[in-house]
Amino acid sequence: MSPLEQLRAYHQLSKHQPQRFAPGPGQLDWATQPAAFRRYRGARLIELWQRPLQESPDYDAVFAAPLGAPAPLNQASLSQLLYDSLALSAWKEVGGSRWALRVNPSSGNLHPTEAYLLLPAGGLQDQALLVHYTADVHALEVRAELPAPLAAQLAQALPAGGCLLALASIPWREAWKYGERAYRYCQHDLGHALAGLALAASALGWQVRLLRGVAEARLDGVFGLDRDGFAEAEHVDCLLWIGPAQAGEFALPEGLLNGLATLELQGQPNCLSRQYHEWPELARVQALCRAPAMAAPPWQVEVGRAQADNPGLALRPILHRRRSAQAMDGKSGIHAELLFAWLQRLLPANSPVPFALTGEAAEVDLLVFVHRVQGLEPGLYWLARVDGQAQPGLREDFLWQRAHDQLPLYRLLAGDARGLAEFLSCGQDIASDGCVALAMLSRFDTALQAGAWRYPRLYWECGQIGQLLYLEAEAAGLSATGIGCYFDDSVHELLGLADSRWQSLYHFTIGRAVWDERLSSLPAYPELRLPRS
Repeated sequence: MSPLEQLRAYHQLSKHQPQRFAPGPGQLDWATQPAAFRRYRGARLIELWQRPLQESPDYDAVFAAPLGAPAPLNQASLSQLLYDSLALSAWKEVGGSRWALRVNPSSGNLHPTEAYLLLPAGGLQDQALLVHYTADVHALEVRAELPAPLAAQLAQALPAGGCLLALASIPWREAWKYGERAYRYCQHDLGHALAGLALAASALGWQVRLLRGVAEARLDGVFGLDRDGFAEAEHVDCLLWIGPAQAGEFALPEGLLNGLATLELQGQPNCLSRQYHEWPELARVQALCRAPAMAAPPWQVEVGRAQADNPGLALRPILHRRRSAQAMDGKSGIHAELLFAWLQRLLPANSPVPFALTGEAAEVDLLVFVHRVQGLEPGLYWLARVDGQAQPGLREDFLWQRAHDQLPLYRLLAGDARGLAEFLSCGQDIASDGCVALAMLSRFDTALQAGAWRYPRLYWECGQIGQLLYLEAEAAGLSATGIGCYFDDSVHELLGLADSRWQSLYHFTIGRAVWDERLSSLPAYPELRLPRS
């Protein structure tokens, strides 16, 4: 089979169906649950700082463009970036169990996403460094100090005032619970992390852009993930520029890449589980979907429409308060204007932070199940966020009635859609008990014309959309949750699809959460670690 045929076979294999779920473990083996944090034993630790959340820009301002003059690259700014995007947000405790929550959401709170940074000399310390971010103690583990020739090449290659950040995934963290479907969840989580980083960077006046000039398969070696000692596979999924906005692409020279790949590394990676069950399709799809080196489109500072839907709200408290709801109350509603404001936020032109960071065209529209929205008739709606147009070739009885003057929102069917939303989301009542539920529909065939590497990026876009929905819900005093379990082809049958033009890749719901009062909440870190004056 061709690479695209193999990819399509994986996508079909990993679908849930009403009569069967995608191949998975069947039951959870708690004795092999992966450790929540990657650590490198013996690596030097650089503690990062935290600041009170009240020191924050306005929430609405960060989506339109990076704010103000770029912050200098130093320990304070790097600490803030990671604290607002990838750090812990709280500890939860009940009975004898205790677990961490993070600023970036994750399927099953399993967190396969790891972050590594290449820092030029003077950015954090006198030496240029390769470091790993560890969220449990909000610190950097030094994997290598770059020798002077490599440090000079890095400084010459990078624009002033910024650094490189790689996001990697550990598929076993998700496969332990979700089996062969785990690759999807790793890429969802990566999309959430990308959006989190972009918004945190915007608050510092920085741009986040995907670097496409290095083949993804090569990045494992650059960041030391191909070395001996890893009990569970870990792979770099993307390389990002973070720093002042740039007008053009820059290249990383061969000598720098080769030198990084042969660095002597500090620290031994921890073993995450007592046993490691191999899911063969995960390794196969990972290899299929790694992007080759490509020319990048011209970079520019894209500016969206600055909305003021939440005047006076500060960004950072919202970032750190975000939680995934486990249940909705099934009775609370919202006004239509609030839903319209959320959907405005999700249009790519309105929120270039984070949607412009890959430099690729949007490919995801939204199917919206309206349950309890005052001023908008219950039913099924379509947000045409890609091109604003009604979509031909779907069910003949779809109405395609424009439901808003400015938004490309169309009413498809009128009536109570709660039971439908619940059934499609694997029978989970959280999809019917919220105010609205959503299914994210990708232009699957169109995207894959570019190659199999576009497959994970569809999930990134869905994760970015999900991150904004989480924050919009929190800003409104509500809650949200991503839904990774849904009956893929039943959604497509609802649309009247007989082909793969559209594929549903992520579901979501927003409403008023019902919280488990047995849980106690503890601070993310024992005390604020403030910058020294």
